[in-house]
Amino acid sequence: MVKSTLLLVPIFSTVVHAANDWRKPCFQGECFYNLPQSQGSPSGTLKIWGSPNAISDITTAAGWTILGCDKNALAQDIRLVCNSDDTVAAGCSHLYQDIGATGKIVRLPENCGKSAFARVSRTWVPKDQSIPSDIAARLTRRDGSAPEVLGLSLDTNFAAIDPSRTGIVSIAIQGSTVPGTNGILTVPPASFRRSHAHRRGLMSFAENAYRKFTSFNTNSTKTLPPIDIDMTFPVLEEKISCPASGPIPAINGSIKAAVLTKTHAVVQIGVAASGTIIPPKLDEFGLFAGLDATLGGTLDLSASASGTVDSGEITLYQVGIPGLSFPGILEIGPTFKVLGETKVTLDVDVDMKVGFSYTVSNAKLFFPSSYSQKSGGDFTPGDTPLKLSVSPSVASKGIIEAHLIPRIDVGITVLSGIATATVYLDLDASAAVTLTLNASAQSNAIVPDSSAVSTTMSDPVARSDVADKTDNVNGCVDVGAALDVNAGAQGKLFGIFDQSTKVNLFHKHFDLFTKCIGSSALNKRTVPHILRRSSVPANLACLTSDLAALVSVADEMVPGGSIHAAP
Repeated sequence: MVKSTLLLVPIFSTVVHAANDWRKPCFQGECFYNLPQSQGSPSGTLKIWGSPNAISDITTAAGWTILGCDKNALAQDIRLVCNSDDTVAAGCSHLYQDIGATGKIVRLPENCGKSAFARVSRTWVPKDQSIPSDIAARLTRRDGSAPEVLGLSLDTNFAAIDPSRTGIVSIAIQGSTVPGTNGILTVPPASFRRSHAHRRGLMSFAENAYRKFTSFNTNSTKTLPPIDIDMTFPVLEEKISCPASGPIPAINGSIKAAVLTKTHAVVQIGVAASGTIIPPKLDEFGLFAGLDATLGGTLDLSASASGTVDSGEITLYQVGIPGLSFPGILEIGPTFKVLGETKVTLDVDVDMKVGFSYTVSNAKLFFPSSYSQKSGGDFTPGDTPLKLSVSPSVASKGIIEAHLIPRIDVGITVLSGIATATVYLDLDASAAVTLTLNASAQSNAIVPDSSAVSTTMSDPVARSDVADKTDNVNGCVDVGAALDVNAGAQGKLFGIFDQSTKVNLFHKHFDLFTKCIGSSALNKRTVPHILRRSSVPANLACLTSDLAALVSVADEMVPGGSIHAAP
């Protein structure tokens, strides 16, 4: 069976050399277009094929000269003239062959129109028969007469074409943001793809493209522009006014957090799609995303109030990155984002800095899932610094959780918006700190009377003295981290995938370290639990303890490790 399958490949495949020859007209029922190549530009090839009566050409190679054209328009009226009075020899007559020009797909010159191909929606003879003198000089007929100027209305509304007149016109696209990667497209005939939609293997256009995307020359990928971020973002700030209570003066309590992120990332995008442009439908679609990155974050938290605060998932930073554009046919628009979320539940005064970082090497996403290629990569957790100071002699059960989420959103628009969707790659790095602090035996003696409070709150010497007494702190600090890498979709695309389609690349919790002080050093440790939640309303209250000074209970650096991730 394996040998038989292999023998079918040359029979049932159309091998397409990625070449767009502007010297040859599209008269034989197939036509190509390559994205223009320049330094750092993406690579891509588009092919359409069908009946010679459904596809024509209005470039110079087909005998036409266009008299004015908007290079940025998807829909426009143009005037054009045949270069010869022998319209058959020049090729101009092909536009009107069999079914006439209206309803045909035509290839456009590079500088005419935003799209490579357009639908002819209407033809007419314009009243304006003028021809620029430089063009007229070379187009004058032998009898001295001027050629007739014709008019065409062009657009990319391919859904308006009647397949009963033109027959089916197929389409295949392959492209990448990596420069210079044009190659050979292996495209099964449309009838074979539709009857074997469940068989992806060797016959799949998307699977063949996936293999090519994994073999890009590393020197080519190094030319991709990097994304560099080195910024601090506030993620939450909640305040409460606390009136005086006994010996404790009135204060303004708050819980504030900011995230410092330092990121360097290089993203690759590849896409393969095949189906029909008449009628508009995709049978196959495959998206490849590659990522190499160093990602780091530090949560800087200060709290002088108790309660629960959740920032919810917020966008800290976003930037568009190079994609692929075949306007009116297929557009791929990637965006790189950094999302953040912080959740705090505290009942003690805290100053804390906790870091979370990791390196992503050769991460690969194939979406939808590939039968021959595996999504995954190498994810290396970095060092985890922790600095933590808390109120001494206060019982507490607190949890601080932070997420830093680099994300690639790839917007997909097919055939002028007939279908749209977004595919995302989400790398959720998180850290959680759990405080389990017990009130020491001295806790009731810290505030014996109002005079002691006054001295403690205002006298620098007294404040320093309290801060040095770490034996007032009795409890444990647990630090954990997690990495969760997922891909999924928002929207649906011709039944190929929808919002229920998801791919998990990696999921793991890491127990980083525990530090216990005082009698709690013998207690069983508490493992931090990291759980993503939606935003909840802030619920703050005033602290009722004398927060005279903070005591440092941790100043650690935990080294990272290395893991390979694959489903």
